[in-house]
Amino acid sequence: MGQTPREALTESGDLWSTYSSVASQNPNAWLKRRFKPEEITTPTPDNRLIAWPYTKLMVANPTVNMGGALLMTSLAKAREAGIAEDRLVYAWGGASAEEPRDYLIRDQFFESHPQNAVLEAIMDLVEGDGKQFDAIELYSCFPCVPKMARRTLGLGPDVQPTVTGGLTFFGAPLNTYMTHAACAMVRKLRGGGKLGLLYGQGGFVTKHHALVLSREAPKQALAQDTSVQAEADRNRRKVPDFVTEATGKGKVEAFTVIYRSNGEVEHGVTMLRTADDRRTLGRIPAGDANTLAHLLNMDRTPVGSVGDIVAAEDGMLEWRVG
Repeated sequence: MGQTPREALTESGDLWSTYSSVASQNPNAWLKRRFKPEEITTPTPDNRLIAWPYTKLMVANPTVNMGGALLMTSLAKAREAGIAEDRLVYAWGGASAEEPRDYLIRDQFFESHPQNAVLEAIMDLVEGDGKQFDAIELYSCFPCVPKMARRTLGLGPDVQPTVTGGLTFFGAPLNTYMTHAACAMVRKLRGGGKLGLLYGQGGFVTKHHALVLSREAPKQALAQDTSVQAEADRNRRKVPDFVTEATGKGKVEAFTVIYRSNGEVEHGVTMLRTADDRRTLGRIPAGDANTLAHLLNMDRTPVGSVGDIVAAEDGMLEWRVG
């Protein structure tokens, strides 16, 4: 995205603060408080780092006791049940696609072809313009998901990304969050506005689904094939072979640092490309301060940097900055 890690973290904090602001106004939310961006991104004993660059207030909150339900009927059944015309909410259409479940066999880690295909198909339902939506819900297990989604939709950093409050603040009984989001979207549309977008995902940015809801009936009945898997697969590039044995130089493709509950580093992890363009994983021990400092540099991403792949005493591959 052309950002330094510091700029990316600032965007995440601003975005998550917006989610918390919505949750603070939702009577069903688990955490009903607006958090300032710096409260979200700054590690503290109560907001510990989980995996770089995410603190506790930047990840999903799944251990909550919450439930939701909705009913979807034909228009005739809704009218038969006495639903007033001004309370009808119509499903215009949707889209779905998936990444390979094994993330080691994806072509790259900086965009999601299924996410792009799903959101582009959804925009086709609204004249190709993401700004047509009066309300949206962008799935928010981690900041990377809505940050990528809002760019595909052509929306700016000031986007209102939720009607529910987000998986951190509203709470997330796993993917059941989207049931809550659908309920919140129906309430939102009944209160005003015409078009709503629900976008959810699951796994390691693996499963992607989206749905357009509206106060207005569609102009014509849609005979829509909701799968856009073929379009997603068409954009997939060559996948490198994954190997568990390698030596020599390794270029960082993706990375994170895992933290213990006391805030100490457990270890770092790098996804690497070898000199012959194969893929492997490299561990960074907690005692390798030099390499960890390289990975955690706030002003320059380590992605694309080259270091040495070495075998540790336990047989695991490790990566050391050159």
